[in-house]
Amino acid sequence: MENYLLAIFAGILLGIPFKFPSLALLAWVGLIPLLFALENNKGKASFKLGWTTGMVFLAISSYWLLISVANFSDYPLIVSTLIFVVAIAIISLYFGLFALLLNSLKGKISILIITPLVWTGVEFLRTVFSFQFLFAFLGYSQAFIPQLIQLAQYGGVYLVTFIISLVNTLLYVALKERKIKYLLTAALIFALLFTYGNTTLKQEVVAKKEFTVGVMQPNIPQEMKLSRDKQGEVINKILNLTSQELAKGDPDLMIWPETAILRGYYEDRKFPYAFYRDNPLFIGGHIRENGHYLNSAFLVDSNRDIVQRYSKVKLVPWGEYVPFPKLIPDIIETTLNHITPGNKLVAFNLKGVTWISPICSEILNPFYIRKLYQQNDFMINISNEAWFGKSHASLQVLQAAIFRAVEHRTPVVKVGNTGISGVISQRGEILARTKIFKTKTFTFNLPISERKETFYDKFGDVFGWLNLIVTVSLLIIHNRNKINFFKNINNSKNN
Repeated sequence: MENYLLAIFAGILLGIPFKFPSLALLAWVGLIPLLFALENNKGKASFKLGWTTGMVFLAISSYWLLISVANFSDYPLIVSTLIFVVAIAIISLYFGLFALLLNSLKGKISILIITPLVWTGVEFLRTVFSFQFLFAFLGYSQAFIPQLIQLAQYGGVYLVTFIISLVNTLLYVALKERKIKYLLTAALIFALLFTYGNTTLKQEVVAKKEFTVGVMQPNIPQEMKLSRDKQGEVINKILNLTSQELAKGDPDLMIWPETAILRGYYEDRKFPYAFYRDNPLFIGGHIRENGHYLNSAFLVDSNRDIVQRYSKVKLVPWGEYVPFPKLIPDIIETTLNHITPGNKLVAFNLKGVTWISPICSEILNPFYIRKLYQQNDFMINISNEAWFGKSHASLQVLQAAIFRAVEHRTPVVKVGNTGISGVISQRGEILARTKIFKTKTFTFNLPISERKETFYDKFGDVFGWLNLIVTVSLLIIHNRNKINFFKNINNSKNN
């Protein structure tokens, strides 16, 4: 029972920073209780302890999933709760896998090496196979402390995760063996990381030009967006807010959030609305092609012509499409969305300035962002996070956007319906930010610097792959004797 209490405590410590970002430093000690719980457990017992930590961790960090399902699925609360529990139970299998692998390899290799290696390798595996649920990675917990995340330009979020888990392990060994050298080593690593980040943040960034963006956060509840009777009210609010900001801000580009108005736009037709001033617009909406609906972003020029369009490629399972539809009961399948994914990578261009626009959850996918990004001047992430109510889902999307900025050393403009909207510098600093569920518009002079290819741009997630490959290789080597044993048995039977 004591071990399960330790596992639960670890889940609490790891989950709190994702709900309360001001307590981000708890992540640097959150693994310690689990490491103590795993000391005298092997096999199934260790797996169950890791799984328990994962369940608690995800219940705290990702509770907003329940809000979304309960509010917009029309399922009874008990069904929504069951769906949520099943979902986090499945994702928590990765945490059980970490515990199982750690105890399988522990003793053969120093725990100081194997713990961060396996944790990071399994976290990377979760990126590869997770049905696009790319939230709550350990490194993301430090997103709002820019001094601690600058190394992401080399190894992405996984390098930050590795360092956090290494420090956790050093502190665990220091407590277990009561040796101060491990404590001092942990303090030194943290200090060096902070110093490097602080030095990087002090370096001057020379802007080659400025590009003025107007941000509109209309703050329209999802129930209102979906109501046919409220569409006139929604449209009037968005048009009035846009005209007011154009009158006072005169931005180079005015940005609306994802599907700000629930309607389709077409490249062979004029944009249907007029404003105080004919500034270019960047908007989210739907387009219909060959009988299919696509979630898209459109660039509208000052003549109200739609000149470019990008359609979301990485859709959200269950939210935007139904995976394995033949296996899903009709009573569930008919209540879900059926969006078609786009198939083109698009870079927008206006006045010689280029940007990409991952839509909503696409910003969470580092693999895809690296594929989409081609040394553009900045990114625009439009979203509609009203689905998640007054939760911390928006904060977690912002965390990912901060890491994408650091990985590629490019600014990110985030524009959400209910927030959080804001501007992130190429070093992950928040330059402007709105409050969630507040109606707000603002204009920001975005500095555009010379593009420089980062290590991450060039080599991608080589660090994540390295951790995963080394973990698998060590597991094969460690179990080689067992494999040979079973081969010998089979050979004996055949003879």
